[in-house]
Amino acid sequence: TTDPGSIPEEQETSTDNAEESNHDPHYEPIVSLPEQDVKTLEEDEEELFKMRAKLYRFASENDPPEWKERGTGDVKLLKHKEKGTIRLLMRRDRTLKICMMVRYKKNKLLSMSH
Repeated sequence: TTDPGSIPEEQETSTDNAEESNHDPHYEPIVSLPEQDVKTLEEDEEELFKMRAKLYRFASENDPPEWKERGTGDVKLLKHKEKGTIRLLMRRDRTLKICMMVRYKKNKLLSMSH
């Protein structure tokens, strides 16, 4: 015979799991950081073209050589409003890090960084 006041072990486990799934911890931040304006240096430029793309690089050092993904994001053709320089810029999604930038000035390629 079992004691009518005792709870079977299976029921105890199911109520523990229910409490854990409903538990929503909230922690106050230790340090509060002020909002800051982040400049991308695109503020002084006019967007001429924009599209989503994937950037690859050719890894010739591998055996056999292969194409490796460099990033996915928006490719923009930007023209500076005062200087007239044009650059092709690509930033990665989420991190917004630059993964490609090519500068042009009056139909001449100035520099290329990746």
